[in-house]
Amino acid sequence: MIEFNHMFTIEKPKEIHIQSWKEIINQTPPSHTFQYDNINFDMFWNNLFQDDFFAFAAKNEDKFMGIIVGRINETYFQKIIEIDVLFVLPDFRKIGVARSLMNKIESIAKEKKLDLVIKGVEKSNLLAQKLFKDYEEITRTRFIKKA
Repeated sequence: MIEFNHMFTIEKPKEIHIQSWKEIINQTPPSHTFQYDNINFDMFWNNLFQDDFFAFAAKNEDKFMGIIVGRINETYFQKIIEIDVLFVLPDFRKIGVARSLMNKIESIAKEKKLDLVIKGVEKSNLLAQKLFKDYEEITRTRFIKKA
């Protein structure tokens, strides 16, 4: 499904766009500690087409502007949608791209009656702080023990 905004479209990933997605992912700064130095793009790409993942790109004609990836996280005590990736290229910030991508995932969460959780937002990321101003802030400290 393609949705139109006044300056761009929101659409699902397609095989013909794999290189554009890879370029954006390579520009995405990690917001938390990863087990691997680099993202396993093949695994990432294959996951986008799974039923419990929701991925969309904002495009202006053939120019990718940003992406969002959410996924259902179900455990024995909760079932939520988590945002794994939200990234807008610097040239396209402050024009509603991130808000439009979030609106798409928010509508899916509402349709499925699931809470939406955004994790790993840095306090210094003022644009993200503004984007999520209507969200309740939950904080948890995460710990990792390297293998």
